[in-house]
Amino acid sequence: MTHRNVDVCIVGGGLMGCFTALFLGQAGRSVLVVEKCTVGRAASGVNFGNLRIQGRKPEEFPLSLIAHGIWERFEGVTGESCRYQGCGHAYLAFGADHRGKLDQYAREATAAGIDVSVLDTGAVRRRWPALSSLVTAATWSPRDGVAEPALTTPAVARAAQRVGVEILEQRRVRQIEPTDSGFRVRTDAGDEISCTRVVNAAGAWSGEFSAACGEPVPMFSAGPPIIETDPIAALGLPSLLAVDGSIIARQTPDGTVISSSFPRLPSDLATGAPPITPERVACDLARLADVIPAVRGIAARRSWSGVEGYMTDMLPVLGPSIEMPGLVHAFGFSGHGFQLAPGVGRVVADLIIQGRPTVPIDAFSVGRFANGIVADERLSREFEPALVAKVTTATGARA
Repeated sequence: MTHRNVDVCIVGGGLMGCFTALFLGQAGRSVLVVEKCTVGRAASGVNFGNLRIQGRKPEEFPLSLIAHGIWERFEGVTGESCRYQGCGHAYLAFGADHRGKLDQYAREATAAGIDVSVLDTGAVRRRWPALSSLVTAATWSPRDGVAEPALTTPAVARAAQRVGVEILEQRRVRQIEPTDSGFRVRTDAGDEISCTRVVNAAGAWSGEFSAACGEPVPMFSAGPPIIETDPIAALGLPSLLAVDGSIIARQTPDGTVISSSFPRLPSDLATGAPPITPERVACDLARLADVIPAVRGIAARRSWSGVEGYMTDMLPVLGPSIEMPGLVHAFGFSGHGFQLAPGVGRVVADLIIQGRPTVPIDAFSVGRFANGIVADERLSREFEPALVAKVTTATGARA
């Protein structure tokens, strides 16, 4: 048995855990990260790579803005590149029934001090001639961007190690036990870790730890179907997301197009995400070509999905445990956590170091479910009806 004494043990070596470790290490805390596989292997490394500020629930805007400031100076923070591109982001409407949602996104973002404007059909044509006439309006957020997930978490992990953070990979946490001085954490490899604080940042697996600590949550797993194409000439487009979810797309500097769409795929904590069928790939690329005619005939090079943790109200669980003092939760980011990760790391580190968060996080408290479980309207837009029915039935969520 290997025994270690540290200030903080972080369960989960994804982007949330690694950013938290980096900021704690920079503040002089001794930190140990326990990861069941390798850092960034799960959702942190296989997501779409969107750094989208607009279109969030208003409760997330303060956290998102803190995060984006860190993304914009990522190389200075970590010493490495994540291929950050400040390309901007556009929500696309395909008809009058989508316009209300665009107006809502712009109104909420503007109220939070974010630069988001609504473009009519003519303005869309002039700004992005590569888009077809199907696009009738858009919201434009110039500060948004993209990054490459496969590069990001390893870069943050290496930066954390350079400030003294220890990372144990290929270890599963089996027990988190309160002690007189904090916690004792045990792994399946025989490690025993004594610490004063624990961070639950285990991604889609965090619900299991939360339940074991006396705080069950309405969480389920799913994953985005992501397609990577052969490279083509530059399209001159920002990162795109259709209001109806029928296309999500961005182009990398080498010309590759990364595409996704709703509904997301069901996934399983034990077996992972199912393969994307050839029919789904063909359907997604055909829809993409309807909206961006220049991609018609483009070939898919590969496709993949992942295992992401979703809450029924589509808000994360972020903040101190109510049942177990000294434990901090940071999970359930519901498919939009990549952009939030640096802000999450900053907030959790500040909670541990200063005893208070950088920005308001009361809306994300694990205690909110004591008042009943809510099913967000996005569930019906982003997931298959059978999965929504299964989740709402299992959790007793109300509309």
